[in-house]
Amino acid sequence: MNTRFHTHLLVASSLTFLWHPAYAQNEHTIEHIEVGASHYAILKNSGSALHQFSKEEIAQAPHIADDVFRLMPSLPGVSAGDYSAHFHVRGGQKNEVLVLLDGQQLYRPFHMKSFNSAFSIIDTENAEQVNLYTGGFSARYGNKLSGVLDIQSLQPSQKNIYSLGASFINARAAGQGSFDSQKGHWLISARRGYLDMVLKAMDDETSKFEPVYADLYSKFSYELSDRHTVSMNLLYAYDDEILDDNFDEWNGFEKYYVKEKITGSYASQYLWSRLSSQWNDTLSSQTILSVGKIDEQRRGGQSDPYEIELTVNDDKSFSFYGLKHHWQWLASDYFMLEFGLHSKQVDTHYDYKMDVHRYRVFADTPQSQRNSAKVTAEGSESGVFISNKYKLSSDWVSQLGIRYDKQNYQGFSDSQISPRAALTYNISTTDSLNFSWGHFYQAQDVLDLQISDGVTHYASAQKSTHYIVGYSGAYQSLSYRIESYYKHLSNIPKRFENVLDPLNFFPEAQADRHLIKATEGNISGLELSFEQRINKKFRWHLNYTWSKALETINGEKVKRSWDQTHTLNGGVNYAFDNGWNLNVTGHYHSGWPTTGEYGTLQTNNNAQQQIVRHLKRRNQQSLDSYLRFDLRISKQYPLHKSQLQVFFEVSNLLNRKNQCCVESSNYTLTNNNNVTVKQEHGHWLPIIPSFGVKWDF
Repeated sequence: MNTRFHTHLLVASSLTFLWHPAYAQNEHTIEHIEVGASHYAILKNSGSALHQFSKEEIAQAPHIADDVFRLMPSLPGVSAGDYSAHFHVRGGQKNEVLVLLDGQQLYRPFHMKSFNSAFSIIDTENAEQVNLYTGGFSARYGNKLSGVLDIQSLQPSQKNIYSLGASFINARAAGQGSFDSQKGHWLISARRGYLDMVLKAMDDETSKFEPVYADLYSKFSYELSDRHTVSMNLLYAYDDEILDDNFDEWNGFEKYYVKEKITGSYASQYLWSRLSSQWNDTLSSQTILSVGKIDEQRRGGQSDPYEIELTVNDDKSFSFYGLKHHWQWLASDYFMLEFGLHSKQVDTHYDYKMDVHRYRVFADTPQSQRNSAKVTAEGSESGVFISNKYKLSSDWVSQLGIRYDKQNYQGFSDSQISPRAALTYNISTTDSLNFSWGHFYQAQDVLDLQISDGVTHYASAQKSTHYIVGYSGAYQSLSYRIESYYKHLSNIPKRFENVLDPLNFFPEAQADRHLIKATEGNISGLELSFEQRINKKFRWHLNYTWSKALETINGEKVKRSWDQTHTLNGGVNYAFDNGWNLNVTGHYHSGWPTTGEYGTLQTNNNAQQQIVRHLKRRNQQSLDSYLRFDLRISKQYPLHKSQLQVFFEVSNLLNRKNQCCVESSNYTLTNNNNVTVKQEHGHWLPIIPSFGVKWDF
């Protein structure tokens, strides 16, 4: 069975949800005023965030896998492919988003890492609030260039509540409640994917595909006094992945046998304790002590007599322990000061081996290659910041901040100073004008060393300067927002990309793997968004983004591989009188850039003619435009002391074949000794029905 089909089954659907801008916050204290930042608040109202989403709206919208990461691509400025929970923010790379859960940074928080990181390890049901910052975020957040995904976990209820649920690909069980006269609270949630069982029943005898994954989250909190609360959090995620695929291929003349094998074992463990203190009416603090460990092991290879012979052994281990401390002082209703520090000890080990022989290579690609490297990176990461918000007048609010970050490991030392500023002018109770500017640095993450491409030393920090202007408001029941941004990138580290098919399970070994050395980058965009609640039954939303993500390579401005000039997302929701709810969403964007190829006829040393493959100029062609519609029908049934929720949904309702990549290329020699080439495109997910049930009792 072809692995592309396996991936179709693996990622049951991409997720969407309704968003809606909210009216400006009526609270006037400085702590509740959002200044400048491009902010999206999910699951619960939060201050003056411009876009907010309730739990009910998310439950009604098409989505699968209980995956908060896959909610993001419906937001302006966010792009992603169907197969991965990774996403890009405003033209940035996938690793440029800081992910926090209750203040703890999560590293590579994904299930199915061998298969394009298909799902995240965070259950949406465990989230109380999700804040996504897509630019101009304050000095409180550091060491990432593009965005922040700040997740606050569910605050457990006063009474004991239990939940069971099952969907197309996983099952979950959870409980929450209180103890000791409601001084203490607890939450425990576990998920187990059963794709391995579904696929095992569907596979034939020549193929074996068993993706096993599970995660566990628990939180215990206790009120030590009226002013101090301590909590303990545990997040554990596990993957055991097996793909043993054997299938026949046809080269136009004969059938031949292809083998592909992957075994992956991944485990992520985080344990952290948080002390929250309200020292008096104006001064509060939080202290987080954390420890964590990540182990990743990938084995396998490919055997294709016309393409590649490959073996890979890839081991990574990472451990850390850290301290984070944050203070907040509300000097008055007009002035707030925040400052904090963090320190983390890290220990990372890489052990990588690859042996590859390629049969169909490009002119500048070696036919045989062997990489072997062991790297140990021990050291520290630290930082400090200070930030203030000041209400200049009844209409103007400013935010100024600066942070200092330092990294020191594996003989590598770097430091950065990041000033940031934001300004908001409240034109009326519903309309505001926002400005943001700042320097944002990202040192190479200790786990991001591209050792599979032979890179054994860390690069100095990349820099991005943000300029953002936005206007938001409302007219009667219609809410709207317009925002423009520009980002200038400098000191971009070299990286490796697959210019034709980035979805291969062993991307580092393929013939289309190429080194990208950009000297600078320029990213700009304009985002428009509208939402209206017609009445209690009917609401709609629409957002449009124009964007351009360019980087300079060898003096030429080249589109980034995930650049999408035009993006349009929209949806409608209707609640019927009988309790059923209908939600339809649509997603369109321009085709992502891709690279063409051509062939030349040359004579080899044996006086024989052969076709030599060449790549055209990078990303000068485009895939076809992407279009997808999703539908979900859902209903909640109140029962005696419990509630049952059911849904049925269809992803890619029209079964449109959206191009994702170049899967193969066929070269032909004509009678006139001309070489022609036809690229065969792979596709994103086909039509996929899904269903699910959840019982709260």
